[in-house]
Amino acid sequence: MILDSYGKSFCLLCPGPVNVRPEVAAALTEYEFGHREDEFCALLAEVRENALAVAGIRDRAAYSAVVITGSGTAGNEAVLSSVVPAGEPVLCVVNGEFSGRLAEISAMYNTGTTLLEHAWGEPLDLGRLEKRLAEQRFSLVTMTHHETSTGMLNPVVEVGALCKRYGTRLFVDAVSSFSADPLEIERGEVTFVSTSSGKALASYPGLALVIGRRAEFEKLSQVSGRNYYLDLHRYYTFAEGRSQTPTTPAVPLVLALNRALELILAEGVDERMARIRASAQQVRARLRQRGLKLLDETAVLSSVVTCVRIPAGTTFEALRRGLRAQGFVIYGGKGPLSDRIFQISTIGEVDIETVDRFFAVLDDLIGTSPRPTRRQRSATV
Repeated sequence: MILDSYGKSFCLLCPGPVNVRPEVAAALTEYEFGHREDEFCALLAEVRENALAVAGIRDRAAYSAVVITGSGTAGNEAVLSSVVPAGEPVLCVVNGEFSGRLAEISAMYNTGTTLLEHAWGEPLDLGRLEKRLAEQRFSLVTMTHHETSTGMLNPVVEVGALCKRYGTRLFVDAVSSFSADPLEIERGEVTFVSTSSGKALASYPGLALVIGRRAEFEKLSQVSGRNYYLDLHRYYTFAEGRSQTPTTPAVPLVLALNRALELILAEGVDERMARIRASAQQVRARLRQRGLKLLDETAVLSSVVTCVRIPAGTTFEALRRGLRAQGFVIYGGKGPLSDRIFQISTIGEVDIETVDRFFAVLDDLIGTSPRPTRRQRSATV
């Protein structure tokens, strides 16, 4: 087997895929049943309800969720190919790799796609956005919640308020941030939001979730679909009418996702977010103790990933190879940040001992060591 030449599992300190809890791993093979049987219908109904609970939706009757076998990008493409009537304009707010990807997908299906571009890592200019919305009526505005390429969070509630004021719908890509960073879907007037099983939800990759207002799902019957497999209205009608999917789903992945959702609800959504945030803050504190710089010390940062400037005298490839040799996987920068940053993520099954080992390896690779804190210096005087 080809994997025999590698011979190890890795600690995944990347923003997906992630290491999963043993209960999630066990769920993959816990049951075997057909996807057109009652057992799967019950499972899918439970996943959809649990997803709304994790999302913090209070008015459950007003929202629905669908499960699509595919990556988070599949969920994004399902929305962008299904919800905009032909010829109607779409405004894509871009400030990084993944918001730019939304624009690329939209342009394939919607000829009226235009971009409100910002530099990578630049906070969204709400004044520019409002001016654009006042100039033209848009059928849909797209944005990312967590722009994973830079580690920053975008202001969903503020953008949602502008969209409501100017009578447009809002689609938010929360593929990496869902369940890790607060996302106020109802207060933010979000029409549709997407996420993925293999990111902060801490299950295996391969499933996308799209959550949206039930009334907007219903309106999709009036829009001609432009993608057969990713027709969002078909997913909605199958889920609502039959507790089913229109095509064969990855049943083991649905089982694992449901177990991951159950674990989140058992821990408490807010409590879990606080734990993930504390892990990210600890990583950032340790980086600063070593004199390592974050990409942006002033940005509103996600708890999902920390972007670190690569210190002089090394390269991302040297870091990647050195860490991989000791069992750690990290990701690097994309686009203009290529070979300028590396990323550390602590979503998934990562504990304090793992973080300790990671920094020990990093110190050996780049010759850093933690500097004493002010309290420690005072204690030695």
